[in-house]
Amino acid sequence: MEQTSPQSLSFNFDRVSGELVAAFTPVAGVQVPNLVILKQTLADGGFTKLYIDEAALGDFAAKIAGAKEAHSQKIGERRDGEFLIEISDDLMEAYLTLVPPQGGRARAVEVVNEIRAQGITQGILHEKLRGALATGHCSKLLIARGEDPVQGEHARFEALLDQKEEELSEIDDDAVVHYADLGHLLLINVGDPLMRRTPPVPGVNGVNIKGQVVPALPVPDLGFNKDCVGAEPSKDDPDLLVAAIAGQPQLITNGVKINPIVEIEDVDLSTGNVEFSGTVKIKGDVKTGMRLRVSGDVFVGGTVEAAEIIAGGNITVKGGIIGHAETQPGMASIVAKVKAEGSVQALFAESAHIEAGDSIMLAGNARQCEMLAGNEILVGKTNPKLGQIIGGRAQATMLIKAVAFGSSSAATTKIQVGLDPYLEEKLRAKEQEFQRKLDDLNRVIKQLAHYKQNPEKARNGAGEEAELNRKLLAQEVKDLVAEQNAMKEDLVAAESARIVAVKTVYEGVEMRIAKQVWQVLSDLGGGTAQLQGGKISFGGK
Repeated sequence: MEQTSPQSLSFNFDRVSGELVAAFTPVAGVQVPNLVILKQTLADGGFTKLYIDEAALGDFAAKIAGAKEAHSQKIGERRDGEFLIEISDDLMEAYLTLVPPQGGRARAVEVVNEIRAQGITQGILHEKLRGALATGHCSKLLIARGEDPVQGEHARFEALLDQKEEELSEIDDDAVVHYADLGHLLLINVGDPLMRRTPPVPGVNGVNIKGQVVPALPVPDLGFNKDCVGAEPSKDDPDLLVAAIAGQPQLITNGVKINPIVEIEDVDLSTGNVEFSGTVKIKGDVKTGMRLRVSGDVFVGGTVEAAEIIAGGNITVKGGIIGHAETQPGMASIVAKVKAEGSVQALFAESAHIEAGDSIMLAGNARQCEMLAGNEILVGKTNPKLGQIIGGRAQATMLIKAVAFGSSSAATTKIQVGLDPYLEEKLRAKEQEFQRKLDDLNRVIKQLAHYKQNPEKARNGAGEEAELNRKLLAQEVKDLVAEQNAMKEDLVAAESARIVAVKTVYEGVEMRIAKQVWQVLSDLGGGTAQLQGGKISFGGK
């Protein structure tokens, strides 16, 4: 094809070489075409189907603007269509990019041949492919997708423990504290069902775009925990865990432990310090200086002196918890230290440090004590004539209730609710666990990168095992982030937190609800302190 307009300008297309050449011969009295005229002339001549080199065309226009002699220059060419097929690293997806032809031919047949040559046989999206080849252009169009594997389900473990409230037989009806109302102990008998196991469901393999199998992650066939002391699978049903001994059950990961109950007359120098995985019943006292650490519950029929008791369950003391006040000026007090993951119950407490994951319940007074409870503190629950918190500090998440706070001697007494005293510590532990998992994940990622550079070292399943570890660790890191976020949201439980005085609040008491502080400057009657409008209000009972 050839076009000349005006006569001094011509465009010549060589069908053999596919080149488009512009030529101009200066003619007196004829206007020299500018770039706009050149482009219009190309369009009029039907040359725009070819590839036009805009830089070359601009250079041609500049050179002929003041030319005295004829000038010709290549400004374009015929180009065939182009294509690119990209396959994802995991061989699960293929993408097509099509560049339309410019005066040349389309490459539809070559595209189809290349798909076959690449070995893409599975999951081809034929309608999308045909549409792209028909229009002649597309950019990173998904044209094939493999089938992802369906992951299996892990074995599930369902606890079958029925919670039962047991009355403590050693507490008589005339006792000041009615422990039948306060104590809770779950006991089971031989043969009782403890936990049901649902077997795992295997996954279904997928297939990549080359027809190769993509294995589902292996699902470990987890059985009951090997540390199920005192429990065993039923002879009639291996997926049912039953009690082999009588005692107190304790849930563990994928299982249950049975803690037998041990009876001791007194904890003193004759017994030494006691550490036991189970429940301990002490008929007498825990003497000064002794230490008792158990994983289950602790029952003390007498008193707890300036000793230390740490329990994984509840602590019940029929008598009082009595530390020693300072005997001489300048000497520190020797306090009793009692800490339970569950609840602490006692007749009264003096010079004691008491911690409970759930509740602290005292029938009488708490004098110069430090008390921390994850849920609530109740002082004077059964005796309206007693139940004062005098001096010291009491802190609970939801509720602190007593007959009276402080004393007529204006002893400084600090009461705080609305902040979980244990959650920050748990959050720190969770953050440390998150960092450990993240470090493990980074090590596995580096290992996978090493395998990619050295494929011979990833043989015999080493590469697959590392990839499985990466996926499991990534999920664990994700779960830990969610747990941390949930714990941070629970740091403040201020709106429903309350401080309840049944009869009196004495001068000198300091009340805190979340971050709000109220100093009591004069004696008050009974009432409830809680947050209203972001400030502490004290009103009727």
